[in-house]
Amino acid sequence: MSNILTSYLSISLAALIITGGLSTKVAAQQASFPKDTARNVLSFADNLEPALPSIVRIGTLNRDGDNNLRLSGIGSGAVINAKNGHVITNAHVVDNGESFIINLPDGRVVQAKLTGIDVATDIAVLQADDMRVPALQSADSDRLRVGDVVFAVGYPLGLEQSLSFGVVSGLGRTSSGDGLQDFIQTDAAINSGNSGGPLLDSQGRLIGINTSIVSRSGGNNGIGFSVPIALAKQVTDQLIEYGEVRRGTIGIEAGKVSEEDSERVGINHWDGATVTGIRPGSATERAGLQTGDVIINFDGKTVKTPNALRAWVGVAEADTRHRLVYVRENGQPRTTFITVTNAQQAIIEGFDELGAKVRELKPADNQAAHVRGVYVYEVKPGSPAAEAGLEIGDVIGSINNEPSDDMSETKRLVKKSKGRARLLVYRYGIEIPLFIER
Repeated sequence: MSNILTSYLSISLAALIITGGLSTKVAAQQASFPKDTARNVLSFADNLEPALPSIVRIGTLNRDGDNNLRLSGIGSGAVINAKNGHVITNAHVVDNGESFIINLPDGRVVQAKLTGIDVATDIAVLQADDMRVPALQSADSDRLRVGDVVFAVGYPLGLEQSLSFGVVSGLGRTSSGDGLQDFIQTDAAINSGNSGGPLLDSQGRLIGINTSIVSRSGGNNGIGFSVPIALAKQVTDQLIEYGEVRRGTIGIEAGKVSEEDSERVGINHWDGATVTGIRPGSATERAGLQTGDVIINFDGKTVKTPNALRAWVGVAEADTRHRLVYVRENGQPRTTFITVTNAQQAIIEGFDELGAKVRELKPADNQAAHVRGVYVYEVKPGSPAAEAGLEIGDVIGSINNEPSDDMSETKRLVKKSKGRARLLVYRYGIEIPLFIER
């Protein structure tokens, strides 16, 4: 693998020098590329090899018709806590699994249990005892730049541990589907089985968790997405401590910064998130923000897009205080502090007993314009809600023929229903009637 990589870099550099495409300054920096002096070749092997023992294969098992556990899915993962044996992976790798095994690069196989799962960010944490491997070192994913060299490591297409090479192609990207999205885009090859594996920088440090690809064929087309490790860490910390993410909100609606917005507030770029709506009585209103303000930083993290802001607020723990920087006029940044409140005022008495958790509908949920209601973000397997056919991502538009437009109205209607309710659910914008009973 390293021979192929080093040959590619050597040929590319030589071609640029011959054609005059490499500046004198860059040519003078060739020596800064990692080099295996014993073989006289360019190589990242010394930087990457210490990380490889910490990258594992994950097997998800379920019972077949004969009640035997069978392998139902394979993915990748990375050890993030050596002492407690915590492994980070994708939620879709382990979702609905009954049991889990971890294959270590040295050939050992260990049993694992699920610590927590967060579908919105596609992050999950497993825990296994006696792995005896170091945790991956992390880098600051907020400092990534387009053009940085990166490596995707995992177990693609049934192969043993494999490494692919590329660059950061974009930042703050949005993929298809629901959830909190602020992805790293890379052209490093990511295929089936790579899900949950790490994206490493050229020093072998963890910068992202590979989660999906854009492809018509199902294979690698050079467009892959990774959850930045800074965001993933916020999620894993809560999963490890609480077993769930206690998601936050600041009561804001935000949109892209337009050319008009940029000129109005006096900035020379289109990065940030323009405040387009503020919920009365919300943390945003109390912090003094106004419609039209452009938010440029949240807790020291540069806000490049509205998705980035939603992502960071979404994984901030409720009742925590955060520094927010915005611009209103003359290009002068203003600083305020804002307390994130609980977005999951969703454990509604009665509804939780039915096995479902709901929250207010958000712009980031990407629902059709006519859809109104509350968003289902969790359904417990085997619960009355699951048996009724309710699914994660459904929007409950009415309960017993009365509109459930917001959380307070939903709470009233659920209490009134006394555990028996006819629901009108929107799924992909289509109305579906369901009946649920405790």
